[in-house]
Amino acid sequence: MRNWTIVGAAALGALILLAGLATAHPPVAAQPPPPPEPPALAPEPETQETEEDEDIVKVEHAALVEYDAAREIYYLSGNVIFSHQDVKMYCDEAWYNEADDSARATGHLKIVDPEATITGDLCTADFDAEVATITGNVTMVTQKKKKESEGEEEKSSKFDEYREKKTTITCPKIVYEYADDVKKANIFGRIKAVQEDKTAWADHAVYEELADIVTLTGNVLVRTEKGEEFRSPEVVIATEDEWMKAKDVTGITFRKKKAEE
Repeated sequence: MRNWTIVGAAALGALILLAGLATAHPPVAAQPPPPPEPPALAPEPETQETEEDEDIVKVEHAALVEYDAAREIYYLSGNVIFSHQDVKMYCDEAWYNEADDSARATGHLKIVDPEATITGDLCTADFDAEVATITGNVTMVTQKKKKESEGEEEKSSKFDEYREKKTTITCPKIVYEYADDVKKANIFGRIKAVQEDKTAWADHAVYEELADIVTLTGNVLVRTEKGEEFRSPEVVIATEDEWMKAKDVTGITFRKKKAEE
């Protein structure tokens, strides 16, 4: 069951190592010989996380687990909770098909990691192709953690400030390709993103995780509560390198800050 190992219970083990050696003294007549020294114990090997461990998906809870051997399908229901590294998924029902190495989950679906929460109607995964899809009333709430710096406070860039603000994205569908050499999310629209006083729309968005680049295409529109608008058919943003490119732009506004009194 590659990349989807169901763990029903965790075994706890404890190893206690005792060692006590007295200082050697010359033997005294009529005294029994000292007991033999215990054999040296080999040091406990360090536990190293392997790539296989990183792929393990654990079942933290399920009210019911059933297995159909003829169809090679696992069925889990009732407050189902999965965990994978620092990500958790909650749902009412889930199925895993051993034959084609695929899975789906539905019912109060929620996926949580340290910087984002995603909800939707259905999540499907093809582990062989390394593709996961979330569809139906998809909502993603993101907020990047602030950088921790030592000593003097590190000044955040404009890009960091935007990413550290709470952003709510709604869309019909997200497709995530998670192969090590790809790591790409396709978000299908009409996409809407809300951040404080700004709202943005686009027909399609692609996030290339390895390059840290976001591409918005199709009727891209950004509007503020003050009524300001920014329109473009395509916008490319490199969040790590901190640059942006937009084509055929209309409505962009530049303002000079007022001098301090």
